[in-house]
Amino acid sequence: MLIKILQSLIFGLPQGLLYGLMGLGLSIIYGTTGAMNFAQGNLGMFGVFAGWTVLVITKSLPFALIAGVFVGALAGYSMNRLLMKRVHTHASMLIITLGVLLVLDGLVLIVWGTEPLLFPDIFSAPPILFTLPEIVNKNAIPLIIPGNDMLTGSTALLSALILILFFKLSKLGKAVQARAQDELGARAVGVSVKKIDSIAWSIGIAVSVLCGFLMAPKTTVTATMLINLQLYGFTAAVFGGFSSLTGALVGGILLGLIEKLVVLGFDELFTVFELSVNAVDFQLSIILVVIIITLAIKPTGLISAKFKGKV
Repeated sequence: MLIKILQSLIFGLPQGLLYGLMGLGLSIIYGTTGAMNFAQGNLGMFGVFAGWTVLVITKSLPFALIAGVFVGALAGYSMNRLLMKRVHTHASMLIITLGVLLVLDGLVLIVWGTEPLLFPDIFSAPPILFTLPEIVNKNAIPLIIPGNDMLTGSTALLSALILILFFKLSKLGKAVQARAQDELGARAVGVSVKKIDSIAWSIGIAVSVLCGFLMAPKTTVTATMLINLQLYGFTAAVFGGFSSLTGALVGGILLGLIEKLVVLGFDELFTVFELSVNAVDFQLSIILVVIIITLAIKPTGLISAKFKGKV
């Protein structure tokens, strides 16, 4: 049983890091502007489709990745400048993001069609096998560390840490925090709120595109490719603290680990009772339960935030 638990944790860690990165992108936008962006996944998906198109034309994966992230950042900037800055209520913001979600969904189907598109591996690393000492592993069952998954998780972690440090240490990052904490105070000291909001949207959507690229090789490029990941990211942000960048990352990691452990527990339970039920089918239910419990017990999340927006 110990080996199964450790294997589940190994599989859950890179997945959790991806959840955390997506949650961090959501938190950047929400923490700065107070907007809950339901189009986060679809805006990221649009950038991935753009990157795929560049890849087909140029045959250059690095250029495709850069182009896709740039398109995502531009989409975020345009979203704020053309739409979000014109409204000031949370209800209006929600309606706009839902509208953009539907528009992008239809646009992608018209331009790129309904067939899933294949995206090449970004990383190429063999799995690592190792066996724990006999005292804890009598059957000598090897643990498997997926090479590509670990590199994906490492990229997500590095990207998240760079962003957290950027917002904490850089002059621009501190301006974003000032705007998030006190809009009037930020204006008083010369911070351009419109510029800061556009930067937050650009970075937030660029992060979503990066998540899409990291996930695409394991799945396919489709119009709905980031819908579930957006839900996981939202849960990670709620779990860790929606206005805390560090909280979103920590929440994502914990969520990935909890998810795999609960699935393992259900698998063992179904095996005992000889039920032919796939525990993986309960993953989304687990996410919803985590959201409900977190909001009921600690609505502010696990980590209280200094990077806070409108609540």
